[in-house]
This record gives sequence, structure tokens and C-alpha cells, in this order.
Amino acid sequence: MGLIMLFVTSITFFIVRLLPGDPVFLLVGDHPTEEQIEKAKNDFGLNEPIYKQYMVFLQKTIMLDLGVSLRTKQPVLTELSKRFSATFELVFFSMIIALLFGFPMGLVSALNQNKRLDYFFRGFGYLGLSIPVFWLGMILQIIFFGILYWLPLQGRYSGIVLQDSPIIYNSGFILIDSFFSGEWGSFTDALRHIILPAFAMAFGVLGIVFRTTRSATIDTMSAPFFRTFKFYGIKNSEIIKKSGYKNTLIPVSTVVGLSFGLMLGGTFLVESIFDWPGVGQFSVLSILTRDFPAIVGVTILYSFIYVIINFFIDMLYVIIDPRIRD
Repeated sequence: MGLIMLFVTSITFFIVRLLPGDPVFLLVGDHPTEEQIEKAKNDFGLNEPIYKQYMVFLQKTIMLDLGVSLRTKQPVLTELSKRFSATFELVFFSMIIALLFGFPMGLVSALNQNKRLDYFFRGFGYLGLSIPVFWLGMILQIIFFGILYWLPLQGRYSGIVLQDSPIIYNSGFILIDSFFSGEWGSFTDALRHIILPAFAMAFGVLGIVFRTTRSATIDTMSAPFFRTFKFYGIKNSEIIKKSGYKNTLIPVSTVVGLSFGLMLGGTFLVESIFDWPGVGQFSVLSILTRDFPAIVGVTILYSFIYVIINFFIDMLYVIIDPRIRD
């Protein structure tokens, strides 16, 4: 985990600094003087050799000092902490949607292999894998906001609703805070805002979860224990319901961990389309302005989350299948 973090961080550091353009002009404006440019380079250490900048960067990163955003003039860690809850809530909600639909669809499709229902689900899964997330997001906005007027166009919540309904808990996760505070107006409002961006992100991952579950279930149905149960007259659906589905949990858990990283990358596009105030939107603005402290900070955060989630999924294997302990 440490080597992965070091490798990703180092690659990002050098790529950002070797790209064309000078981030100093973001600090000093359009028509700076030579003194202003020199002062900005001294303040941010940009006049030092790149290897010295790299060593200083590693030392500060270990101390959780990610520097100051060149665009907002605020510490990068502060900017990320303010936006992290919005992004994590969106990604977590999207993953729940993908699992709630993809996993049962995979089981049902395997039980009805080569039948009409199987063909329908497989087509739906391939559709999810092939549709670009940014295109789907805009289509959902056109349909559910522009035509039907069912759901809001963008944003995370309606400001008026939250002002009228003060929330007791303040963890940053609006759905959880409003739910446990009993503020159902705020909860409903936040839920309506998150549905479209979450579904846009979940659609592609749903196809991955579906295909993995279907393949694992079909392999399980050819296992000796499954044939033994069938010999005793037990239906396929009953075997899957009582025992067989457990054999699919290991590959599905692996896919969930990998898909979480895929969704984190998807937030760059989805949050920009839906004006979602999260890390993804902050990242896009930082890239467009070549705000390299913010870019590196986002990369470190996303890499850390991705590595940690996959670590916990590896630990989950032991709980799902105790045979791994041997």
C-alpha cells in the first residue's frame, strides 16, 4: 500500500510540473511585474530544482501538508475536507444502487440461462458498459428535468429547505444527517438531488456487477455440491437462495472494490455536469487552471481511498469464506 501511494504520488508530481504552462501566472495575475513573479516563485519554492521540490513535497506530504491551492489560496487539505463528504456520499449511494440492481439481476439471469429474460438482462448490462457517463447524465437531465419536471437539474440540495429545517447532526453527509435529525423535508430534498447523478454513475458499474455475478453463478451451478443438491430434487433457485449465492460473493466483492475507484474517476464528469460541490468538480477546475498542489492533493486522496477500500475488501474475504484462513 505504501509503495503504491509513493508511486502514484511521484508520477503525478512530475507529470504536473513537466506539462506546458507556468502556474505562477495564476498567482500574480495577467500583467505581473518581474518582482511579483520572482516573489511568487520564492514563496511557493518554484525556483528550486525539481528534485529539491520533490524532496520537500514528500516531507510535507508525510506530515499531511498538501500545500496551498493556487486558485483558491486556501490549504488543499481544507478544500478537500470540505468537499469530501459530498463526493463520498454520491459514490456510496451510486454503489448501493449498482449492487441492489446488478447482483439480483445476475442471479436471475444465470438461473434463466439462454432464455428471454437472460437475453434482456445481458443486453441491459452491455448497455450500461457502453454508454458514456457524461452523455447519460445529460440525457437524464433532459428527460427528468427538462421534460417531466420530476427531479432537480443540479446541485446537492435546495438552500431554502435547509434553512427552514435546521439539522441536529452535522457530519457533512446530508442524507444521514437529515435522516437521524428527523428532518424529512431536507432528507427528501437531498434524495431528489442525488438520484440523477447517482444513477448516471451507477449504470456502468451495474453492468460490471451483473456480468460478474452471472458468470460466478453459472460456475457455481456446475460445481459438484450443486449437482448433489439437484440429485436430491432441490430446485436451482432454492440451492442458490440457501447456499449457492455465497460462492459469488468473493468475485463480486473484488469487482466492488475495483468499481469504487472507477466511480471516483467518474465524479470528475458527473459532478461537473450536475454542479455537485464535491472533490471531482474541484479537481476539474484545478486541472483547467493548472493548480498543481490541488491536483496532487486530489490524486493522493483518491489513491488512498482506493487502496484502503481494497484492503478492507481483502479482509472481508476471510469473513465471507472462512476456508481462506487455512
